[in-house]
Amino acid sequence: MRREKIRRLNSLLEIYIDTNVDKDFSVLSKKADPFFIFSRDGQLVYVNDICETLLEYSRLELLHMKLSDVFVPTALNETQTFFFEKDYKELTSFDSQVRRKLGALLDVNLTTFPILFDNEVVGTYVVLKDITLIKKERELMSEKQVAAGQLAAGIAHEIRNPITAIKGFLQLTMSEYKGKPMYFKIIESEIDRIEAILKELMVIAKPTKIKHKKLNVRLLLEQVLTLMESQALLNDIQIEKRFNLEGETVLGDENQLKQVFINYIKNAIEAMPDGGRIQVEGILLNEDSVQIRIIDQGHGIPFDTLSRINEPFFTTKEQGTGLGMSVSYKIIEEHKGDFNVKSSTDGTCIEVKLPIMP
Repeated sequence: MRREKIRRLNSLLEIYIDTNVDKDFSVLSKKADPFFIFSRDGQLVYVNDICETLLEYSRLELLHMKLSDVFVPTALNETQTFFFEKDYKELTSFDSQVRRKLGALLDVNLTTFPILFDNEVVGTYVVLKDITLIKKERELMSEKQVAAGQLAAGIAHEIRNPITAIKGFLQLTMSEYKGKPMYFKIIESEIDRIEAILKELMVIAKPTKIKHKKLNVRLLLEQVLTLMESQALLNDIQIEKRFNLEGETVLGDENQLKQVFINYIKNAIEAMPDGGRIQVEGILLNEDSVQIRIIDQGHGIPFDTLSRINEPFFTTKEQGTGLGMSVSYKIIEEHKGDFNVKSSTDGTCIEVKLPIMP
């Protein structure tokens, strides 16, 4: 029965490739990042030119290979057809290792997302990025961020002084005005928004020195959820706690870590305008680290947006500054943590891993 199903899904995948990828209707450009497509039984069925170059195999060789021939065994599940502890129905991003033709191992970052055809998952796209190149890109981005930070600090300083004066005179005028205050309220709220943007700019431009102290992870999360509970209720959202933590502690800045989780929960709330449930999990991964997961039931993050969510000033929100995710990611990095995001049309899962104190 399983063989018949796999055969049927493979036939659908062939039709998908013939009618989409080979006709240039693919969701990915053949000349962009290296990518390949594999079937549900782990067989490579499509490879683009750049992937040939990266893996050092010819296309013909790759199309006779399975995932187990390309990836290190620890990366794959028991059947060697998919990736360990991953869901083939979701878009997900993670690091792994591939084996090149001459046996050398290459560290890569993978983004995988399902191919849906006739309402069934028939295969999976895998986009590969050489981690060495990613590090070089990040170093270049870091240099740009330093320059942008210096510019931001100057702009914030120049704007803050006149804004303070405008706000002072506005409040003075409001106290003497006898008409409808609606327009004043709008002006005041917009000034407040400008001040909020300036505050976030200053975090990027000149981060405050981290005040390290011992923090109980469970208590930290409880305090964050207490702060966010009223906003969740106003939006008809239930927050479900799943903590498998006791006295585990991390070394870090309490206010900054709270800011991170408030940002992520706030984003989860905004992703569900019709209400729903947010799951907040805290688990002990191993003796060295804890993982905090925030899972919403929104419509998910589009693939072309997912890779840019931590980019400064990038936002899809009409009233967004594009700084919240960037600042949060920077804080996680400064606390020696890791960030990961998985997303599908059923929702988004943000994962934060932090090292714990011995």
